[in-house]
Amino acid sequence: MDTVISENWYVRGCKFTSLHCSRFIRDIDAFSKKAEGSVSQEYRDAIIFTGFMVEPFETVLFSYTGSLLALILFLILDTILFQITTFNPTVLTFVALMTLIVPFGILIYLSEYVKIHARYMKIRSIGDIPEVLSYVVMSMRLVSNMEKAIHFAALNSSRPLANDLRKMLWNLQVRMYSSMDDALLDFAEIWGKNSEHFKRSLHLIKSSTSEPDEAQRIITLNRSLDIVLDGTKEMMEQYAARLKTPTYILYSIFILIPLALVALLPDITVVGIRFDILTLVIIYNVILPLATFLYAEYILMQRPATFLPQKIPETHPQLKGIRKKRKIATTTAIMIGLFVSISGYIYTLLGNPLNIISTATLEGIMPPTLLIIWGIVIAFSTYMNAAYSPYKKIR
Repeated sequence: MDTVISENWYVRGCKFTSLHCSRFIRDIDAFSKKAEGSVSQEYRDAIIFTGFMVEPFETVLFSYTGSLLALILFLILDTILFQITTFNPTVLTFVALMTLIVPFGILIYLSEYVKIHARYMKIRSIGDIPEVLSYVVMSMRLVSNMEKAIHFAALNSSRPLANDLRKMLWNLQVRMYSSMDDALLDFAEIWGKNSEHFKRSLHLIKSSTSEPDEAQRIITLNRSLDIVLDGTKEMMEQYAARLKTPTYILYSIFILIPLALVALLPDITVVGIRFDILTLVIIYNVILPLATFLYAEYILMQRPATFLPQKIPETHPQLKGIRKKRKIATTTAIMIGLFVSISGYIYTLLGNPLNIISTATLEGIMPPTLLIIWGIVIAFSTYMNAAYSPYKKIR
């Protein structure tokens, strides 16, 4: 697999905990055997697919260590906060729940990360299928040799799926497969679980080698490409149809209901339920944004990748001097952002004509801090537009 995979933070974490924390386990061999028996076949397949050079017991140890460190960190923070200030019962309940829930969530995430990452890789790689198959078909049209076609696709495609082709060729060279047909069938079975149309296309390409008529062979190859394109279109249509309900949930629960609760807060105090400023800040500035982000990411993880945008190198003729333009864009964005951010205070020092800047409660039109937010947004927008609009124009 790609060398980048071996440098994944999860692999480094597993190796670090295995090296430094295994000494705290009385019988590491028994722990290793127990961990081996506890993981499912799906988990083992995910380790192989991602190319992570880790053992199941290392992932289990890393997940336990990560959750334990998170629990210790939260307990230390709780102790410091309780020494500094006092909290009402509502905040105390929230702090206790977070102290328990966050480490438990970290435990689940770290223990399932391999499967999550494998699923992400598969979704991203599905978008590479049309390009990789196009290279295979291109070679097959010239020379009806499956092994040469796979070599050609693996050599010329820079997509992540091409890495799997190179891995398959390596396994063929080291005699893990007896022939290219066996390697291709195994490759089709692995990817057929996530992309049935890719599996059918590979079988069609393979069957084209036994076609005696040249015209029929070309028709078979063209049909394999049509299946891939139609399958990708069908996947996106199915995803669009399934997107309606999650979008309603995302908008109603995480957008509309929090806004409605703000209007209901004065009425809630009538029945004796009160929220202090800290509780509201934690709910609206931490919990709700985080929950919204996680649910949105969950929705997007169900999306089948289609055609990923091509990477445009900086050596492209239309990107001449792009690094210099980025430096100029950075300087310009910082200057504009600073000017907008401090303009409210400058306007106040000039006497605040027309009483635009608010200097007291229920006075003026806008507070000076609002211009700070505007300055940050304008600076970011200026830089992004200047630095990346040439890439968009090329695409």
